[in-house]
Amino acid sequence: MDTVPASWRGGGGEGYRLAGGNGVAALDNVVGADGQVGPQVVSAANESREGRSGMNGVLSDTRSGVNAIAPSTDTPAGKTVLVNHLETQLDRAKALLTRSEQRNIALANIIRAASGGYGGRPTGGGMPMGGGMGTPIGGGTGATSPLSSLSALSGLTGQFAGLSGALSRPRGGPARGAAPASSAARIPLADVSFTGRGTFPAGPAAMSEAINAALDARGVTDPVARKNWHDGYMTLTARESGHNASVVNLSDSNAHGARMSDGAPANSSRGPAQCIPTTFAAYHQPGTSTSIYEPVANVAASMNYVMDRYGVSPDGSNLAAHVPQANVHSGARGY
Repeated sequence: MDTVPASWRGGGGEGYRLAGGNGVAALDNVVGADGQVGPQVVSAANESREGRSGMNGVLSDTRSGVNAIAPSTDTPAGKTVLVNHLETQLDRAKALLTRSEQRNIALANIIRAASGGYGGRPTGGGMPMGGGMGTPIGGGTGATSPLSSLSALSGLTGQFAGLSGALSRPRGGPARGAAPASSAARIPLADVSFTGRGTFPAGPAAMSEAINAALDARGVTDPVARKNWHDGYMTLTARESGHNASVVNLSDSNAHGARMSDGAPANSSRGPAQCIPTTFAAYHQPGTSTSIYEPVANVAASMNYVMDRYGVSPDGSNLAAHVPQANVHSGARGY
């Protein structure tokens, strides 16, 4: 529909200036800008909804796969299958997030180009969708799109934090450098097993081996970081269990609840680092056993817990300062 009266029009825009001044032209530019940007905003919203659905699918597939693979993760082959599964799901998630970011950048460029209409300047035809999708506003490749906060998927990325340890490892080996901030992935409390008590070797040598295996599972390869964690946990497990994975505490405040298959109350502290089942489930390390007594799984869950609960750094440099039970120079006390 032609919304400009004929009396206003003239050759080269002269009628605009004579009848209504530059304000009329600016208004027309605003109308044009809205018409240009509107469909793109709608399209972006639709893609965001599709992206959210896709991400939910990734999360669902990840959980289903982990539950299916979990029974076999006590073997090297099972662990490899689990890591491969998690890597595949992370690749899917990355692809969805990349597409969302590209859409946000492209939409921002379109709005920027069309915004001239709001200032009384011609839009100049706008920004085509192709070719400029990877360039943030401002020209520099390191800039951040001002619309990045609109990504419908951005809030879901944190749900993958718990998989970071396993997914950061190359297939068949640990990650490079120090540990991730946290590599825990919650498992259902009902999945915590009380089997294996009395079957694991005890003593400092066995515990040292278990601590090193827990660091492998968490992706810690930096020698300094490994020493920080190893030394601190040799002290902690000596105080908590005497380096004995089969220990269960029946006398502290945690020892309550129904009797479980190991004969101890449900919430009792168990294993070398004396985890209670709720902590073990919440901070379970992917790729390790679901038995709370298994020393590698028990120690790895404890490491994930102290990082979250006490702010221990990924390289373990402040472990002794933040967790006195891991400090050989301080008196023993619970953590």
